Amino acid sequence: MEKMTDYLKKWREVMPSWLANYRPGDHVEFSDFMGGRIGYYPGSFFDGCLIKTANKAHCLHAFLYVDYGVTREEVEEELGKENALLGYHSIGRVEWPFKDIMPHGFFHIPSEYTPMINKRLMLVEEGVKPFCIMEAYERDNDRDDTWGSERLALAYLFADGITAFYELFVNQYNKAPWLFLLQDHGLGGNYNKFGKGGILDKIIQRYGIFPTFVIGDVRSTHIWDGYQPVVGVNAVSGGMHKNPRILYKCDSAVHDDDKGGFTTAV
Repeated sequence: MEKMTDYLKKWREVMPSWLANYRPGDHVEFSDFMGGRIGYYPGSFFDGCLIKTANKAHCLHAFLYVDYGVTREEVEEELGKENALLGYHSIGRVEWPFKDIMPHGFFHIPSEYTPMINKRLMLVEEGVKPFCIMEAYERDNDRDDTWGSERLALAYLFADGITAFYELFVNQYNKAPWLFLLQDHGLGGNYNKFGKGGILDKIIQRYGIFPTFVIGDVRSTHIWDGYQPVVGVNAVSGGMHKNPRILYKCDSAVHDDDKGGFTTAV
């Protein structure tokens, strides 16, 4: 069996120029962040599984975590910790105005899906202001390429993972995340599931915005139609309960890399 990181190394990504040239205090456009491959994790909390797996494989440099169950103070504290990412240190922070990222607000999705949303959850808690914070990290001097990429960027968006997917990947950028971590939460933290049969599944199938690869939590989530497990690749563990997660690949061979689809292996 092959390690998941070793398998994903076949799709190594060159570091985006905006990140390679970044200096503390520089302004970065959100469109630059979204311009390369994206690792997307809705309902992420502070689970490092996606970053640990993809960064060691050098297949991603930009990660977008989305959750409305955390506060700004929690995110700022977590991102700013000395060992937030083991083997890396922060080299700068950028904050983007929420209205520039999600101009239609939290729950902008096609109208036929709105009856499926719990109206109570459409209301923003009083006093909570949306935010999107990106932290740029650089590898420590005592680590080398075997540890991970020289630099990476983690953006944390306070929003709903389903409508953020629709707004960003369907409505604005017309590209899929290159790698998607798919996990549903059993304690009712979301108004709708991320996996098969939920609103997100319907949006993905309707608009054809299929992530190339999905890391799926086998105990909590059913994979969407159109995906098959990658045979011969070991599972990784992650989340609060260290559940096994396996790698899936989209069946379609017609995707192009500009939309997050298949690329030529190196």
